[in-house]
Amino acid sequence: MQPGLRLQQDPSRKAAAVTGPPAGAGADLLTDPLAGSLVAPLAGDLVAGLMRRHEVAAERLIGWLRVGIGACVFVTVIAASHLLHELAGVSLGLFEHNAWIAALGFLAIGAASIALAVPQRWRHAYAYLFMVLDVGLVLAITVLALGERGLPGNALPSAPIVWAIPLVLAVGALRYDVKVQLSAVALLTLGLLGIAAGLGHRLVLDPASAGTPAWTQLVSMPVNVMRLALILLAGAATALGIVRSRRLLASAVRDAVGRASLSRFLPAEIVPRLAAGDAALRRGRRQRAVIAFVDIRDSTGMAEGMDPEGLSRFFTAFRTRILACVRRHHGFVDKFIGDGALILFGVPDEGGDDAARALAFAQDLAGIVEAWNETRELPRAVRIGIGIHVGEVFCGIVGDEERMEFTVLGDAVNVASRLEQATKRYGAVVLASEAAVAGSSDPTAWREVGREPLAGRTQPITIFAPVLPA
Repeated sequence: MQPGLRLQQDPSRKAAAVTGPPAGAGADLLTDPLAGSLVAPLAGDLVAGLMRRHEVAAERLIGWLRVGIGACVFVTVIAASHLLHELAGVSLGLFEHNAWIAALGFLAIGAASIALAVPQRWRHAYAYLFMVLDVGLVLAITVLALGERGLPGNALPSAPIVWAIPLVLAVGALRYDVKVQLSAVALLTLGLLGIAAGLGHRLVLDPASAGTPAWTQLVSMPVNVMRLALILLAGAATALGIVRSRRLLASAVRDAVGRASLSRFLPAEIVPRLAAGDAALRRGRRQRAVIAFVDIRDSTGMAEGMDPEGLSRFFTAFRTRILACVRRHHGFVDKFIGDGALILFGVPDEGGDDAARALAFAQDLAGIVEAWNETRELPRAVRIGIGIHVGEVFCGIVGDEERMEFTVLGDAVNVASRLEQATKRYGAVVLASEAAVAGSSDPTAWREVGREPLAGRTQPITIFAPVLPA
């Protein structure tokens, strides 16, 4: 690894590494990307953009539903009228006349909305236009149904088209535009009140007439007021449903934006835990971990024989192999440092086989690199060194709003780094501490190769290497 790339492992900073950053620093930094002033406007813009992109698709769907409503009216009234006339000589008369208007009206409005519901032609004002056409058609047919029979305003519920109002409101809710939906509710309410008043709505239909049928009481003003209130409540419910859906979408987008913001700085394996509110991980904590350092030997010499583009492809290929191997052994790359990597096992959750997985990873990666060399696709053979140690570390968030990162600090990190550097002197690909080998699934596969304090340390450590090469 090139000089100057391991500042956090510098022995002069060992005291700071063991102590760790201030307890609240990580929590404050992590809270800002998730709920700060930058995420909320971005999430709002994303939701608005998403609604604009899907507005055309929603209106096109509503157009096809209008066509379906028109076809349904045709089948249930017009076709049924012809069938009754053929079988029983009965004609629905005026019902059939109004049904033709309703069927052709919904079909025409539906065809027009489908034709206009394309990105090149669509304008947001069209949503209001088609809403007014839907409401106007329903109200116009209601007036025709009552006026042609000379019925008073009390008879509004007897017009079959009135029962299409909940359907119109439900279909309109597909736009997810609460302003358009509330406008539809307001127009329908004013229209029904206007029709009732214009046709002479009375408190009770013929209250003093002798022999008046009891059913006339079902269309008295109090009952119709209740029906109108139910229509208003249905419209309000659909509007609240739209508001609730948009809030859920905005919340999901904010969460996604927050996670994406964190992923720019933090390992993907850590982000879900932090986003879920792991306070201990946010502010930092002490725990036992297995640390593995990987480094390329003589990377400067390799770079000398490559053009910059080729060197970039080489490092990409090398890091891809590391990532695949790490994931296979259920660890994660804390960070890539120059031509090397700091890899963790047992973070954030410790396991009984952390050391065994780390040792297996090291030998597996050594074999992967050896197989890569056998392909002869590189001008020079790749040589690596891997150091592994187990110990207590402090893990948490360090940095500020401009640059934050998740990292592990402590003497165990220093030891793993020194073991990786010692692979040059011992002529080994993998070196592990006694503490790491103690957790191996097969300790006999490792042999002691030395005991020394390592550079910058005073306490000696027993060093092991694999008995057999990878």
